Amino acid sequence: MRSSLFLVVVLVCGLVSAQPSGLPERVQKLETDNNMLVKSRVAFAAALINNSTNQWTTVEAGGTDKTLEFKRVITNIGNGYDPATGYFTAPIKGLYYIQVTGVAGPNGELNAGMKKNGETIFAIYQKAGTQAGASNGVTLTLEQGDRLCVQLWAGQTIADQGRLSTFTGFLVFPM
Repeated sequence: MRSSLFLVVVLVCGLVSAQPSGLPERVQKLETDNNMLVKSRVAFAAALINNSTNQWTTVEAGGTDKTLEFKRVITNIGNGYDPATGYFTAPIKGLYYIQVTGVAGPNGELNAGMKKNGETIFAIYQKAGTQAGASNGVTLTLEQGDRLCVQLWAGQTIADQGRLSTFTGFLVFPM
C-alpha cells in the first residue's frame, strides 16, 4: 500500500514538475484568445441629430458634398465611431455590416452616399416628397484603419428627429 502511494506521489509530482514549461504557453494563448475576443466586439449606431424634443431638424449640403456628423451616439462598442467627424474607423480587419437610413428634407429629395476611404460604396436616394425615407446596407471587408463616412451630396437636404436618419454598423467576424 505504501509503495502504491509512493508511486502515485512520484507520478503526480513528476507531472506537475513537467507541466510548468507548457503552462506559460497555454496561459499566453488564453490571454491572446481573450484579447482577440475583446477586440472583435465592434458595433456602432448613431442618429443624425441629438434631439430629445422630436422636432424636425434639417441639414443642408449647400454647393459641395457634406460629410454628415451623426451626433446622437446610441452604441459605440470598440470606439470606432467619432461623432465629431462623422467617421467610423475599423479597429480590426474583418467583415462588417454597414447600414445608412435617411429621411428627405424640405426639398423633397435625398441623395447621399456611404464612402470607404473616399470611394462611394453605396447610395441612398429618395424623391417622393418630404419625410420620405431611404435605406441601404452592405457587407464589406475592412482593413484595420479603413474609414467610412456618409456624405450628403451637393444641393441635398436630410432631416431627422434624433432617431430616423442613422448610420450603423457592426463586425460580423474578424479576419
